[in-house]
Amino acid sequence: MDLVEPAVEALVGAARVGDVLPSRAIRTGRARRLEATAFVIPGSADLSSYLRALDGRAEDFIGWDGRVVTLTAGPGDHQVVVTDRYGQVWESTRASDESGLPTADALEAWFRFLAIACPECGVLDDPRPRDWTP
Repeated sequence: MDLVEPAVEALVGAARVGDVLPSRAIRTGRARRLEATAFVIPGSADLSSYLRALDGRAEDFIGWDGRVVTLTAGPGDHQVVVTDRYGQVWESTRASDESGLPTADALEAWFRFLAIACPECGVLDDPRPRDWTP
């Protein structure tokens, strides 16, 4: 997992993470760039076991062009923000402890969905307001 220092509050309210994070947090340099990204923003409580569990599933995520980027810890709750290859936010989960955050299986389901999603197939243009999940 990569460590990036963004303006955390700006990311939480962003519709497109590319407007907030440096390009190195979004681009990997690979020719095929379909990746979805789960940004993990640790809160004030310990999140090390959750991060280890996600790190252990990195190869599964890569199989669906997904990756996890850990941002600098902030005060308060933990947050996980899932974005597609365009930086569109599809899911944002806030929880006081890791039990309320998406599991590795849930993130893999998001990555699988976003790897095969395309506008031609009827993907929602603005997913967050509609509360749609895979």
